Amino acid sequence: MNSPPSAPSALTGHLASPYAPAAAGELADWTGRRYAVGRSARDLAGRDRFALAARAVAAVAGVGVLQFGYGAAVPLLVAAHGWSPAAALLPFALWTLVQGATALPLARLRERGLLAPGPAVVAGAPLCAAALAVCELSGHLGVVAMGYGLLGGLGAGLVYHSAVHVVAAWYPERPATHAVPAGAGFALGAVPLVAGIALAEPAHLAAAPWVGAALALLVAGAGWRLSAPPPRWWPPESDPRAWALRRRREPLACVDLSPAQAWRSGALPGLHAVVALAGAMALADLAVLPLLLARADLPPGGAAAVLAALVAASGLGRAAAGRWAERVGRRRILVAALTAGAAAQFALPAAAALGSVAGLVLLAVPAGIGGGCCYPLTRTLALDYFGSRDSAEIQGLVYSAKAAGGLLGVGGAAALLVWLPGAGAAAALLGAGAAGLAAAVTAARLRRPVPIRTIPL
Repeated sequence: MNSPPSAPSALTGHLASPYAPAAAGELADWTGRRYAVGRSARDLAGRDRFALAARAVAAVAGVGVLQFGYGAAVPLLVAAHGWSPAAALLPFALWTLVQGATALPLARLRERGLLAPGPAVVAGAPLCAAALAVCELSGHLGVVAMGYGLLGGLGAGLVYHSAVHVVAAWYPERPATHAVPAGAGFALGAVPLVAGIALAEPAHLAAAPWVGAALALLVAGAGWRLSAPPPRWWPPESDPRAWALRRRREPLACVDLSPAQAWRSGALPGLHAVVALAGAMALADLAVLPLLLARADLPPGGAAAVLAALVAASGLGRAAAGRWAERVGRRRILVAALTAGAAAQFALPAAAALGSVAGLVLLAVPAGIGGGCCYPLTRTLALDYFGSRDSAEIQGLVYSAKAAGGLLGVGGAAALLVWLPGAGAAAALLGAGAAGLAAAVTAARLRRPVPIRTIPL
């Protein structure tokens, strides 16, 4: 007697059958996704997952000063080294390019088991310290560009991308709300130093190597023996099948898409454009707002208050956006935040011309929120739209658009400072507002890809 034919294997791109047998120790939900439910975080890593996430957030908070503090230090670098403001922005432009562009290759190395998060964070710590030290030890623009832009960008990329992955991986049941603290810490950790830099004198650059050494100890200590869970890990205290069925504002992706399929759907290029344009707006603020404030007749501490409000709003805005997005919807919150942030850009030059510290602080809040909330919201939108199978590479693709945003925001600001010596900073903010509005329009047009399969005739 002939044996019955075996069931045909699932075709690529089709929905997986939830009734296919799962591997030992795994569960499958109604979409066919697999979850490895078993050992707890303490059994796997020797610590509770809250402690692991807290260490990852501490590492990210340590390196945030490289992004948020450089713009505040531009007037000091101009005075100390005799550079033009446009030239002083070149190391920052290179830093944004490298830090953003490392997202995808680091994700691929991590997924292939070639770069664990802990060693990546520890390796990034001395590179970040060297970036801060070179700002004081050398007055040669090329040396600072290579030291801060190349080494610092690589070090910050190693720390940031690895730590954000650790937080999200240990909280797979709430990847949006629990990955938010890492992004918020990136900004909030820099607030005290940004305020201090805004009040500093050129002679105070001598403290940069010591700040870098302290940063390296903090980041390396936080990254020591930092680990992520195994693939598809799920905490044993909850049932992933019930989680997949729960009511939510943003439903799960109906199918896991590969990076190529996500790109062909049109949604991934849209997210890429949103990050690039919103990043240009946020980074232009960091680059030129300190220069605009330095030229305004503000009382002592006025510039420090404005920059601290901008950076704090960026961090708190990421946390608030992640919470509210669960109730209202991520795309709606993203569009609203980008629109408010873009509108603030058009009013900032006028407030600076009037010398109104209160007006500048009030405008810095929506500007910071609009520029900061883009990253966590687009990260979770990518998970909602394209699924979890290749989420690391897809999210790396989305974040890598920050490199284009840095060239557009910081590089464009440097070009305007050369072409318009007296009004370049104000023109850069107006351009940032236009980029923010374009990002909001693009975000409003985003649609979830729904693959359609038909029965062949």
